[in-house]
Amino acid sequence: MESQLKFICIRQHMFLDQKYVLLLLPNKITLSQFGKEPKYILELELHNIISWQLNHLNQLVSFGIIWNRIEKLFHSTHEDLMKLREAIRNQIMFKTVHQLYKPLSLLGGSNLDELYLCSDLIDNKQFQIKCHAKNQFEDSMSRIYNEIYCLNKIKSDYVQSLHEVFTGENTVYLIQEYLDGVNLNELLNRVTLDKPQILIIMKQLLTAVKEIHFHNIMHRDLKPTAIVFQNKDSIEGLKLTDFHLAVPINSQINLGDSGTPGYAAPETFKDNYNEKVDIFSVGCIFFKLVTKRDLFYGKTTNEILKLNRTCKIDLQILQIYKLSQNELNLLKDLLELDPEKRISAESALSHPYFFNDTIQEEQLLNNQQQPLLVQNLLERSNGFFQAKTDNFDKNVEEFLVDSESPNICAIPIFKVLMKDSILQNLQVRKKSKLKKSETQEYSQLNFLNHFQARKSVHQTIV
Repeated sequence: MESQLKFICIRQHMFLDQKYVLLLLPNKITLSQFGKEPKYILELELHNIISWQLNHLNQLVSFGIIWNRIEKLFHSTHEDLMKLREAIRNQIMFKTVHQLYKPLSLLGGSNLDELYLCSDLIDNKQFQIKCHAKNQFEDSMSRIYNEIYCLNKIKSDYVQSLHEVFTGENTVYLIQEYLDGVNLNELLNRVTLDKPQILIIMKQLLTAVKEIHFHNIMHRDLKPTAIVFQNKDSIEGLKLTDFHLAVPINSQINLGDSGTPGYAAPETFKDNYNEKVDIFSVGCIFFKLVTKRDLFYGKTTNEILKLNRTCKIDLQILQIYKLSQNELNLLKDLLELDPEKRISAESALSHPYFFNDTIQEEQLLNNQQQPLLVQNLLERSNGFFQAKTDNFDKNVEEFLVDSESPNICAIPIFKVLMKDSILQNLQVRKKSKLKKSETQEYSQLNFLNHFQARKSVHQTIV
């Protein structure tokens, strides 16, 4: 079996160090002394763990594996260790997240996770870290493994990428691409999009759904807060996020109820369904884009859930919004109650809406000397949505505020690291579903008293 990587590493002992040859094979790592059979074999599976150690120059100096309940350290060059880290990421869990990442701020969270902005200590690149508690549900680890599997399988510029995975005592950390832009819900709360702008968003959204379906994955929880733009100044670069409920299409997993009230397809309340549930969710999002109203409106989650379950859709209200026939037809195709008759993402991209109405899109782009900027839209909205992060340290009060969640985190005051990963004076964010012990490798950060992280306005059925 041909090796993908080979280099020499040193196992340090009190009297005599031992040299080992590391071979990276398609499904395992072997470590053997010269001319001998492998002494250590580590399968590339998510339940196995590798730790990493840095020196004072923030360069990798060694990695560790657990063997017979004892951690064995192997030293090598920074360059070889970086090649190994890159080659095996997302195939195996890493340990000691605090060794490789520095927390910068708490981005927010939901009833399922916590989100941090962090930087890689080696190259200073910024990432988002999603913290999953291992014991939040009886099947928490199965859910986490499934999310990792789905993100690994999808290769798309329209999906927030997974960089690598770390594990702690009570928490799993997904290191993901950092998206600097707003989510679609935040955008809709502050600006009124015109038809060409909606068309641009819908084309990206359906392309994203088409690509995840092509990779045999269904998202099962599409909603405005799960749609995030890559850059803060553009509605290009749309990305799908939050794959915590994603599963392979036609999998043997017991699907059950899933999704967010107001965006779930009617068949999700039954035992069996397929990827067409994502299409119905796209229809709910399209409805909100053209009306700024929810398709299933209720004052409480239970009211919304009841309307969503009965799914009696009356599109007569759309008359007051003066939709084109193409817009109306596409909306009806997306919201078709019968999943067998519901349009696919690929077919939707061939709908006349994207061709007859593309003239408006081209006119919009040609009339602007610069790319379509969210910042321009926000300035036309009385400048309310100005997020000047460069002056953030000087004027915390001027930082971006979400109208539905009026507080957001400020730059944290970091404490000195204790022993391994515990930060002094741990503070748990109010209303967090995670206990302090469940995120101890990344403690809840110390924010200014009158600020909180934004929370998702859409609560997921799990």
